[in-house]
Amino acid sequence: MTRKSIQYLGAASALAMAVSLACAGGASAQGATSTLRGTIYEGLAVETGGSITATEVATGYVSRGRIGDDGGYVLSGLRPGTYRINVTTADGQSVEDLITIALGQVATLDLDVAPVVTGSSDAGASELDDVIVTGRRIFEVRTSEVATNVSQTQINNLPQISRNFLNFAALAPGVRVTEGETERTISAGGQGASAINVFIDGQNQKSTIIDGGVGGQDDSRGNPFPQVAIQEFRVISQNFKAEFEQASSSIITSVTRSGTNELTGDAFITYQDSDWTSEDYQGREVGVERLQYGGSVGGPIIEDRLHFFGAYERKDETRRNTVALFRAAYAPLFGADTGTFDAPFEEDLFFGKLSWSIDDRQRLDLSATYRTEADIRDFGGNNAYSRANEINTDVSSVVLRHQYQGDGFLNEAQFDIYEYNYNPTALNFSDYGRSYVIFRDDNGGLPGFQYNVFNREDTVFNTGGQSNNQDIRQRSFTFRDDLTFNDIEWNGQHTIKMGVKFSAQNMYVNKQFGRNPQFIFDVDARPEINGSRDIPVRVELGTAVAPADVDNNVFGLYIQDDWQISSQLEVNLGLRWDYEDNAVNNDYSTPAAIRDTLNRIQALPGYDFPSYFNPADYITDGRDAFTGAFQPRIGFSYDVFDDERTVIFGGAGRYYDRVGFNFAFDERFKPFQFNKEIFFSVAGGMRGGVNTVAWNSTYLTPAGLDPLLAATPGSGEIFLINNDMEPPRTDQFNLGIRQKFGDFQTALTFAYGKTENLFAWYIANAGSETGNRFSGPTPGSVGHPEFRNLIFFGNNDAEQTFKAMYLTIDKPFDTDSGWGMQFTYTLSEAERNGSRDNGLTGFDFDYNRPGLSPTFPTNQDERHRIVASGIVALPFDFRLSGILTLGSGLPFHQYVCPRASNPDICWNGGRPDKEDFLFFPNSFAFRQVDLRLTKSFEVFNGQSVELILDAINVFNFENYSNFEQCLCSSEYRAPRGQFLPTRSFQIGMRYRW
Repeated sequence: MTRKSIQYLGAASALAMAVSLACAGGASAQGATSTLRGTIYEGLAVETGGSITATEVATGYVSRGRIGDDGGYVLSGLRPGTYRINVTTADGQSVEDLITIALGQVATLDLDVAPVVTGSSDAGASELDDVIVTGRRIFEVRTSEVATNVSQTQINNLPQISRNFLNFAALAPGVRVTEGETERTISAGGQGASAINVFIDGQNQKSTIIDGGVGGQDDSRGNPFPQVAIQEFRVISQNFKAEFEQASSSIITSVTRSGTNELTGDAFITYQDSDWTSEDYQGREVGVERLQYGGSVGGPIIEDRLHFFGAYERKDETRRNTVALFRAAYAPLFGADTGTFDAPFEEDLFFGKLSWSIDDRQRLDLSATYRTEADIRDFGGNNAYSRANEINTDVSSVVLRHQYQGDGFLNEAQFDIYEYNYNPTALNFSDYGRSYVIFRDDNGGLPGFQYNVFNREDTVFNTGGQSNNQDIRQRSFTFRDDLTFNDIEWNGQHTIKMGVKFSAQNMYVNKQFGRNPQFIFDVDARPEINGSRDIPVRVELGTAVAPADVDNNVFGLYIQDDWQISSQLEVNLGLRWDYEDNAVNNDYSTPAAIRDTLNRIQALPGYDFPSYFNPADYITDGRDAFTGAFQPRIGFSYDVFDDERTVIFGGAGRYYDRVGFNFAFDERFKPFQFNKEIFFSVAGGMRGGVNTVAWNSTYLTPAGLDPLLAATPGSGEIFLINNDMEPPRTDQFNLGIRQKFGDFQTALTFAYGKTENLFAWYIANAGSETGNRFSGPTPGSVGHPEFRNLIFFGNNDAEQTFKAMYLTIDKPFDTDSGWGMQFTYTLSEAERNGSRDNGLTGFDFDYNRPGLSPTFPTNQDERHRIVASGIVALPFDFRLSGILTLGSGLPFHQYVCPRASNPDICWNGGRPDKEDFLFFPNSFAFRQVDLRLTKSFEVFNGQSVELILDAINVFNFENYSNFEQCLCSSEYRAPRGQFLPTRSFQIGMRYRW
């Protein structure tokens, strides 16, 4: 079957299913709703026939269902929240309950319409039609998923400074949130950040081009979404169902707030002074002045029918970088550029939503989000403020969701638009760069200076604009439809859900590497060079490469069956299939010069490419898209005593992720992108063995330099993608037991995952099968000097395994008890082979291919991790909350390692020293305690003001991120870097009305 026929077949199938499902009604969103089910009894007998309604207390929206012949009912598509459940049987009996259901739950609620007997039977008989009102929180125990819900109470009350709601994903087992200087990453399952996926109101937020897992998360100090607009979210650590796609470790699904029948709002402001942050382990100031403010408002337009909600958040952070000269003798030349300068970060987040209950069967939601941020950084030390970069990030989205509740089915349809633009630019890209350096003679001080970039002894000062700009954008138009049948009985009760997805994606990449000229000047103005600080010794300028503007069509189909075989046993069966027609340069044609290079090397007498590299697998005139992404998923839960207290659960599934287009883009980009050097002198001609050009001021611009550049030889690099490359694939398995003790729910889970098809770049023209990576024939040796010596090919044979045990204890906060807590312990081991950097740069120069490398711990292999959180109400309307994080620490490489399989290096063979914590000596390498204290004041008409104090890393534990790695050093294992934050304080105020 040809690639075109596959595309047409996929498109036709998706369109046919979309039309057939859309005819049933229209819909909600992936992972944005919950399900309530159960059985209606009269005493010990099941009640057949009748109806059940769920009325959302806050909005008045009604969902309806019917009671089956076996007494069972299912209410799908419920937004998480509090509901009044009303049951009316066929003979007129009724019962009412008030319950709260969390996001993504498939919760069970059994009700009894038998009258309450308070005295004689006659008294009970006279009260057959009485309504019984109770209230309770519904726990989810009969699920095969390993999932953790994070409530709005936790989001609003647990301590944090950044207001990034994804911080609290760390409350889930197997998930790690790491704060660096310029970004915050979320990783899970021993894999990197790119392996996760986030859904907000069912919209896929996956970053399709660059790393980070979430659009806008990579290389950003910002927040992905206004926290004030998040109602709650759910972290599925393992065994997510077939409706979820493009993740190989964990899924985070969240739902936004909506307006209610009551006009309400809130406003907040928080502030952190730069002096309220402790120094790092080297005594350096890391203080940030941080101001955050915003608010939300929501209410009815038409009571019980149409509601609105809007939110805005602003973040201003100011860091202060010092520009200084390390050689005081040159201070008169650059003194005006030295000093302390602000490095600001600014972010604006907007969210708006309309919710319309069209009638008792239909609901329509329309929401829009806009995020924009700018971060000025990358200056300080001997780099002037003019050398700064501005990291710009913009994210916008629109989501239209429609839900139709039919008799025995629910249809959910969604159309959304998503755009993420990553645009790092030089703050002064129009101002050429200038580096003032000290040169040394090539012959150790002897006469005869040689022009050479390596002749620099030291850089004294850098000023002017940086050299690189990037403009990277992903845009998608997505339609999905999910159809649920919840009234099917055959050997038990079935809830069958099926869906289709089509996403038209565009990926745009424009990299202007080296396009701002960078001039190198002799700061000493030596006569033997050019005798002037005003005439550069040389310049570097990159070639212009046309941007890539690529379309990619994505299709997804799935079906899953939640089969209640009995009141104790449930089986979840699912199958998903995904297809992308241009995920990895499928429309690419290998240039003739690269084909000829490979053919000539292959024809060299006495040389053969290593067996793991066949040029025919990498030369293309258009690749066939991968069609094998079939993903079976199965789970089960068994209620041992049929009382929803002791449940054994487990599951297995296959999950396909994707490789970011930024890697595949190198195949298009690298052969034609390179920097050229041009040397100058006053009069031009040969000097010191180098041909120089007579200096002219027109050369200070790219346009003036381009003619020189065209006449100057240069060389790019050959990058090749395998024509049959498969995306990363993970097989997950888990088995566990869940136990409920009163208000506590506990779980013990054993998890395993194996990931294959991990991607990295390797060297194709190696000198032998197992070594001599840099000694093979080069493109230049076969007549193609326009390419550099090494030929890179993408290999995705690397593998990774993850083994873990999760222990969780959860007691949700409630006002009656006045406290709540959550405890998670993760014992894990994550190992892999292949690239030692775990894909951080994508290159592996250590082995010819993954199979030759040893198996070693991954960068995320933290063996022990404890995260505990709690909220407690104190007298006089005070509230105290905290998060405790303890970890055994991440591994690091060891050099000059006697047990190394690769000479001298043991990849991630080292472990950090453990430190004391309370009564546990030498126990943890990572320790952090965060606290929040709040005090509420009631003002007038039910309004309140809350004062907030956050203390982050309150004991100022020094959590090291890097170490001296050489076993030969007396300072082995000494710290070389530190995780943030150091001890920090923040004050805030929240006003609610």
